[in-house]
Amino acid sequence: MSSRLAATAVALVLFTGLAGCAKEEPATPSDPTSATPSATVPSQDPRADLVGSWRADEADWTVHFAADGTFTEDFEGNVDFRRGAYRVEDGIVYLDGDDGETTEGELSGDTINFKLGMLERL
Repeated sequence: MSSRLAATAVALVLFTGLAGCAKEEPATPSDPTSATPSATVPSQDPRADLVGSWRADEADWTVHFAADGTFTEDFEGNVDFRRGAYRVEDGIVYLDGDDGETTEGELSGDTINFKLGMLERL
């Protein structure tokens, strides 16, 4: 009986020792690099569609949009009448002039409707 007791004691010691060595691995979050890509694709900078010259003949007004987000205006024969930066938000074109004034126009295809006139792409 003592050998059976000794075998049980040895088994208990081994089991306890092995149980102490086992470590529970913490749950790891999903690898963000393996996640399924989003169905939405970042849109192109809306300013890129404006690059070039736009004119309103009735107002004798031309706006030149540069790729770097800046613009110059020619007005009634005055070349570079006004300069500044432009931006597009929710279909509205904002001309933030170096004179502190901001002019807003609604973008619709190949026209931009401002109070001063309707610019059309040249």
